[in-house]
Amino acid sequence: MKRSIIGAVVLGATVALAVPAMALDVTPYGTIRIGTWYTSNTHYDPATGASQKDSDFSLDLQGDSFVGMRVKEGDFSGLAELGAYNPKNRGAGVELRMLFGDWNFGEGKLRFGYLPSAYVFRSEQVFDADGGFNAYGSLFDGRYAQIKVSMNNGFYLALMKTSTGGFGTNSTSNSTGGWKAGGVFNNTATNYATTSVDYDTFIPKTVAGYEGASGFVKYGGGVAGNYYKVTDTTVTNLSADITSLMGYAHATIDLNPVELKFHLYGGQNLGDLMSNGAATTGSYYSGKKNSYTYGGFGQVGYTASDKVKVYTGVSYETSKNDNYIKDDNKMAAFANLQYSVTKNVKIVPEVSLLNDLDSSTGAKESRIYAGGVKWEMKF
Repeated sequence: MKRSIIGAVVLGATVALAVPAMALDVTPYGTIRIGTWYTSNTHYDPATGASQKDSDFSLDLQGDSFVGMRVKEGDFSGLAELGAYNPKNRGAGVELRMLFGDWNFGEGKLRFGYLPSAYVFRSEQVFDADGGFNAYGSLFDGRYAQIKVSMNNGFYLALMKTSTGGFGTNSTSNSTGGWKAGGVFNNTATNYATTSVDYDTFIPKTVAGYEGASGFVKYGGGVAGNYYKVTDTTVTNLSADITSLMGYAHATIDLNPVELKFHLYGGQNLGDLMSNGAATTGSYYSGKKNSYTYGGFGQVGYTASDKVKVYTGVSYETSKNDNYIKDDNKMAAFANLQYSVTKNVKIVPEVSLLNDLDSSTGAKESRIYAGGVKWEMKF
């Protein structure tokens, strides 16, 4: 399958270049990234609270290395992008990062295909494969099949593949109204088993927002919603309608040579909205209780010269569910220097902290201190 995907992309590019009659404008591109990091990870035993430490050096290809091509023909254009294996899941092999087409119809643009969510807004943090505060104050949640209309006045609407999953565990047993985690399910709602959690989906995840600019300020924001029904098939008639809602806003303020960047969000059952494996336990619907999450980040950048930029930022997220004894919190911080050796080569030394703080049960969670360099080459 992986070879078929790669072969299809290569064949498409070859045909486009070899047949002038098609009048296609094809632009190949790519980025290779290597990460070299020293990390110190402190883990706390949830039962005893005892700390355990692990320190490592790593040198590996980042999962966000990729090759791709852009194709344009009149009012129509497209993009295909293949990414490297994820070092955390190398067995999955080459990844289809993005594949979508655009139609410029004059008043706006219609796009459909496979790409990141419209609410993604990330920092310049590079640790953990250009993590950008992913799950620590930013909203990157992977990539989804979607249909998106963006108008020239800045408004947009996206219909996306419905997210399911989550279900935080709790101390209440299934027989008394609690929920269990996991289980076999099918996103198309065609699979039902007597020993699992069954999900039924009805409408697409929907995102509506606006992107604009005024002078030295770029800004945007919007709302997102997701809905599905879940049934625990081990208990008769134990089901719930899970509604996820979120509002988000962001801004970039260019005060050359200083740049300020802000991002804020909040909502209900955000773990279920994004089906994000990195989401806090407390952000899922659990024990027949809705969860409420608030977070964001702030970042300051400084352009020292054409070759040197410096960034630092901090993020925070908190999730509350009355079914848990404590709010589930996490934070992160970083500082880096981005040095452009040439037009195509960049090195980024950085120090980073990822701190999961306290869990929804009140136990201390892991924290990672990292220092190292990202090596990047574009072509």
